Amino acid sequence: MSSQVQSLQKQLTQLRQEAGVNRIPVSEAIQDILSYTNQHAQDDALVIGVNQSENPFREPKPCSIL
Repeated sequence: MSSQVQSLQKQLTQLRQEAGVNRIPVSEAIQDILSYTNQHAQDDALVIGVNQSENPFREPKPCSIL
């Protein structure tokens, strides 16, 4: 019985913490995300690609001596 009471107390504490979190509307969060991604798109390798000379995952070149 006491373990059930402790579990319920933990749940109540968690719910109280979550209730106190300040939230913003989804539309405002989306605008913030779009603004951030547009501002940082020029630095994003997934958007502009990776220069092959700087790519650490490029295919190794075969040895030209053989």
